[in-house]
Amino acid sequence: MKRLFVSITLLLVILAGFAQAQTSDRAGSVGALFLKLGMSPRAAAMGNTYLGLSDDISGIFLNPVSIVGLEGYQFYFSELEYMVDMRAFAGAISFPIWERIGGRAAIHYTGYYSGEMTMTTESDIDGTLTNRKFTWNELALGVTYARAFTDKFAIGGGVKYVRTDVADFYSYTVAFDVGTLYKTGFRNLRIGMSATNFGPDMKFKGNYGNTYISSIWQVNVPEEFGYYPLPIAFQVGIADELYTAEDFRVTGAIDYSHPNDLAERIHVGAEFAYDEMVFVRGGIFMDMDKSDIVDPIDPGDDALDRYWEFRFGAGFQFSNVTVDYAWQDVENLESVHRFALAFKL
Repeated sequence: MKRLFVSITLLLVILAGFAQAQTSDRAGSVGALFLKLGMSPRAAAMGNTYLGLSDDISGIFLNPVSIVGLEGYQFYFSELEYMVDMRAFAGAISFPIWERIGGRAAIHYTGYYSGEMTMTTESDIDGTLTNRKFTWNELALGVTYARAFTDKFAIGGGVKYVRTDVADFYSYTVAFDVGTLYKTGFRNLRIGMSATNFGPDMKFKGNYGNTYISSIWQVNVPEEFGYYPLPIAFQVGIADELYTAEDFRVTGAIDYSHPNDLAERIHVGAEFAYDEMVFVRGGIFMDMDKSDIVDPIDPGDDALDRYWEFRFGAGFQFSNVTVDYAWQDVENLESVHRFALAFKL
């Protein structure tokens, strides 16, 4: 079992190597960004810390091993009210596998919907000449399997179909997730790792007109769209109970994330639980590298420097039903709200 744990750890480290160290200057260099929105209010409220917890159905979008300790049939629904009336929805069903195989499986869905937008061009920035509306919609539909090999070590993996539809164009690919959870035996310290959204690059189908200027002539040439990568991320985290009493628990968590489009980030969060019925959560995360970009209008503005953000949320559990909420401040833009409902049979 130790060899298996070491092998899986090495595999995750190798996969992380493909992402290569990045800085915040690469923001916007990948597609299918809806996969990074965070459809778990619990994790989002704790500053996106979850790898060391990985113990409920909402975590299936962050670490596929999170379903391994669940019992019976569990159902999960989540809504994210994003900026400028954009929304995302997620759902998951987790169930046990036949005893002779062991483990658990889940089917999950994430959908992102922009609502109607006015189509504009570089010469028609208001869309008055185009006079056309369009939508930007994305989805991911996947299956996940997780199994505990000992009382301390578990592994999970998943595959999902990812698709983006923009006006009359679309692109799609298949992505993979893998994750582990290890209980160290020291206190209740857990270590989790995951590599998410690994898969072939995406490419929009069809052609677009590219205009070339030659002398006094303008030539419009149809060209194919280029490829763009998925938002690949390697993450590792730890969690432990900082304080426990008969009716009270405080759990702390720290995660390190290594995305392929942003600087590495540190996430710190805590969950306060009363009688395992009422939960209050808070957390922060920040970039580990400063941007080299200088604001051309105000060189002294540090808005492009190291980024960090505070989040908080709450939850309530009664019998077999759990309700969670998370709030996120996006500075000059609207606040982001996440809601989730989970129940088991």
